[in-house]
Amino acid sequence: MSAAATLATEAVGRWLLLDPGDPGCNDARDGVEALGRSLQEEAARRASELRIPLADTTAHSADDGEIARALADLRRELDSLDPSELEAQRGVFARTLALVPGVGTAASRYVKRLESSRPRVASIIESLEAGRAVLSRDNITLRSDQQRLHDLSHSLEQEIANVQAFDDALVFAIDVELPFGDLRRPLFEDELVVTVRQRMTDLGQTLAVSEGGVAAIESVMSEHRELIRGIDRTRDLTLGALAVASTAGVELARKVEAFNEIGTALSEVDVRRREALPIMERTVRDVTP
Repeated sequence: MSAAATLATEAVGRWLLLDPGDPGCNDARDGVEALGRSLQEEAARRASELRIPLADTTAHSADDGEIARALADLRRELDSLDPSELEAQRGVFARTLALVPGVGTAASRYVKRLESSRPRVASIIESLEAGRAVLSRDNITLRSDQQRLHDLSHSLEQEIANVQAFDDALVFAIDVELPFGDLRRPLFEDELVVTVRQRMTDLGQTLAVSEGGVAAIESVMSEHRELIRGIDRTRDLTLGALAVASTAGVELARKVEAFNEIGTALSEVDVRRREALPIMERTVRDVTP
């Protein structure tokens, strides 16, 4: 016999010794009503504690958040640095204009523009990496919250097994120890068993919410990981393109079309951010009370 079954059998055995109207009957009622109650209260508290970190992490990916602003700033800056526009400046007029003192070729003007923009791009990359760091810290916090919910779910499963043991012990007592007409039977049949089964239902619902919270937090962390990968790719492509443009020459930069790759990466990470936002907002609604 399991420890839970032993405990339930011993408790029901004590209740069988009570006469109808004995004040001890209230203790039996209270004992059954209290089954799993503290875990339910803890689950409610955990859900309430999740509200702030989940709301905060949603705000970090919002349209007016640091990541969105940095992505928009980077796109504007890189659009102004796209070397493909130089193709349109290779005609006779451009070559003639290059002979004018102080004007120079389109390529030389581009290199100057590239160098002057470098501090702005570096500042934007710094903001983007700050947003990435926030997502990483959010995932650390959420992982800890998820673990606590996972542990709580395990405790709820054990408590449901304990309550089932009380149900089994009560049903056995009714069938074996309390024949029809026994004055103790209404307490067991109409009150204790009914209450135990209501506790089973309530605990089962609480377990479902807790397990849903574990899954919901995992989905948010997964969205964060995708955003982090997109930010990393955008950063690496940007730094690589600028390095090629400044060290290998404008002609090579134009041929490898690195700026087009950055544009694609920027679009992908921003689309991912926009798609992730409603998922995280829905998680806040579903997980928090």
